[in-house]
Amino acid sequence: MIAQYLMVDNALLEQLQNATDTARTALLESMSEQPQAQLVDLGKLWDIIHFVLTKHSATEPVPDEPVSEFVVGVETFSDSEDADFIAFTPWAHIVEIVDALEQINFKKRLEKVSMKSLREQAIFPPNIWQDKKENLDKELLASYDELLAFYNDALDNGNNIVVSIFWLPPLAKARGFLLQDGQARPQEC
Repeated sequence: MIAQYLMVDNALLEQLQNATDTARTALLESMSEQPQAQLVDLGKLWDIIHFVLTKHSATEPVPDEPVSEFVVGVETFSDSEDADFIAFTPWAHIVEIVDALEQINFKKRLEKVSMKSLREQAIFPPNIWQDKKENLDKELLASYDELLAFYNDALDNGNNIVVSIFWLPPLAKARGFLLQDGQARPQEC
């Protein structure tokens, strides 16, 4: 599963809220392909960032906790079990999230996380937490900083953020790719 964050204005957020699940997914795919799209792709690191911030997997978001909402959004567009996980964070909540994150030293929290704890807590994706901790820490810190800068940009410009968590990017699926070992790979004919 990968997580993507897309910055949208109020008009686009309203359009997404009024769309059907299928139309919403198609609209997000189209928007994320645009060269001017303001997008952050955390890839597979979304769950571990959530774990570092909250000590819980993102599969169990912490209700009314801004640092949890940083990763998974505030409100889902659909309650349907069949719909992709797509949530949003309105600008007013971005203020709370950025304020909460300013009180946190992510690097210090990251230092307290062990590879063993990731395996024991079954943090997504499973079976990849074998790499050296220093390598993972660098990647996580860079991804966290990128997403935090993205939230600050949304805050400064009065925008909202849409969070999409997919098993495989819909465009990759449509182009004949499969998910193998946490990576998109060409589908064999």
